[in-house]
Amino acid sequence: MINLINMGSDIGNMTINAFNAIIESDIIINYDNIDLSDLDTYLKDKEIIAKDLDKSNDDVIIGLDESESIEETCDIYSKLEEYYSKIEMAISRSSGNNVALICSNERNIHGIANLLIQFSSKYNGLELKIYPAVSPIDYSSAVLGAPLNDFVAIDLNNPIVSDKELKNKISFALKNDFVLFIHNPIGENDERTNFNKLKEIVNDYNDELLLGIVNETYTYEISKFKDINDESVKENSTLIIGNKLSYKLEDYMVTSSDYIVKPKFISQNIDFFERYLKDETPKGLDYDCEYLPCHKELEACDFCYCPFYPCADGLTGGEWIKDKDVWSCQHCDWVHLEEPCQAIRKGLENILEDKNDLISKHIELLKLRRECLLETLK
Repeated sequence: MINLINMGSDIGNMTINAFNAIIESDIIINYDNIDLSDLDTYLKDKEIIAKDLDKSNDDVIIGLDESESIEETCDIYSKLEEYYSKIEMAISRSSGNNVALICSNERNIHGIANLLIQFSSKYNGLELKIYPAVSPIDYSSAVLGAPLNDFVAIDLNNPIVSDKELKNKISFALKNDFVLFIHNPIGENDERTNFNKLKEIVNDYNDELLLGIVNETYTYEISKFKDINDESVKENSTLIIGNKLSYKLEDYMVTSSDYIVKPKFISQNIDFFERYLKDETPKGLDYDCEYLPCHKELEACDFCYCPFYPCADGLTGGEWIKDKDVWSCQHCDWVHLEEPCQAIRKGLENILEDKNDLISKHIELLKLRRECLLETLK
């Protein structure tokens, strides 16, 4: 039996099931030479294989790319052989033994699970079990706050992914409003070619998107993508690029999700929408209103009272009044801009038939708000 143990960012992120699998194993193979000193008490009676195994590299290389020298290609295969030999060792020693193959998952979500399964397909009768840990995705997003909603995870330096494929993946994710999780952003020896390509693609699409950088020690920075600090991005950093619905809330990076607050209306609100349904409310600026201008950015008074109240979403500037349980729209300008007003009006035609729909169809209204945000936000 081969037990593939993913350690996560550190031993503290290993699961109890993985820990028990280590205890029950006879042989420990340390795939990428992780510091296991915290487990010394549990490993003292086990055979431990940690150092790189010697493998000859005398094979003839077929199909050498003209841009590569034999020395460069040999070096690539030599490094791969150092790692792959441990997988072969785990397979060969698993007959009659419980083998724990321990790896980090800094570069891939489940460590070397993909490799192990592909290697094992060469043999009959192999048993293996994969023990996941807290992944870099989980840990990094937790450090930042709550930036993940629907997201795409991309390894920025997968050696067999072409430039075209990488660009297509990044562009697709951005254009379809996925949050982007980037691991392995910097290649070996501080190689930043693909990182610079990422920057170019995102900057061309929308450099106002929010960016979170989480480093190996789980310190983090949050900024707009256009203000990215290249020096903060290391080989073992992870990046989370928000979508149009991501924003900074105090010291956290969050993406608007499913925080739903029961609607509360005052008599003025009900009166406004009774008139709205009769087409008696203003379109554009209401120059007869004594409170004009009521917002810093004011282009339209179509929704002096918001049909989504309370959205409980700080993306557009609204906020809770501390300790009062009251949602304030004072700093929300979005619903008072011309383009959002037009989009909201069009959407309300299929939802709002009666003033009571403001309550009974609140979820549908929040869906409309989200659609309009994605349509109108940069």
